[in-house]
Amino acid sequence: MRWLVAALVCLPIVASAQEGFQLPSGNIFCEMEEGAIRCDIVNYSYTPPPKPQDCEFDWGHSVAVGPVGAARLLCGGDTVVNRGARRLRYGTAWQGPGLTCTATQAMLRCANAAGQGFEFARTRLQLF
Repeated sequence: MRWLVAALVCLPIVASAQEGFQLPSGNIFCEMEEGAIRCDIVNYSYTPPPKPQDCEFDWGHSVAVGPVGAARLLCGGDTVVNRGARRLRYGTAWQGPGLTCTATQAMLRCANAAGQGFEFARTRLQLF
């Protein structure tokens, strides 16, 4: 098993970029798409930013970040929800090319090497 040092805490890396994953809650699902990690949330209570006028599809439930650049909300009529995806246990991390996601009971945090990314939870969406 590989280990990731983050904030002076060792987290086991239990998934790789070849796989999508879901959190144990069954509410957040992620998958690699076009070099970025995309995560969708099924149920949420946060208020997303205003929907862009050119977005004809669903808004506020899907976010992505790539190995370079800022995280972004996605406008989409599709989903990466896969109930058969591997579960990323709380207290563990997923690592992909230039990306790391860590799962806690409070949230999922995904970021690239430049520190750009997002935090995702039923009650919170934060892009940074």
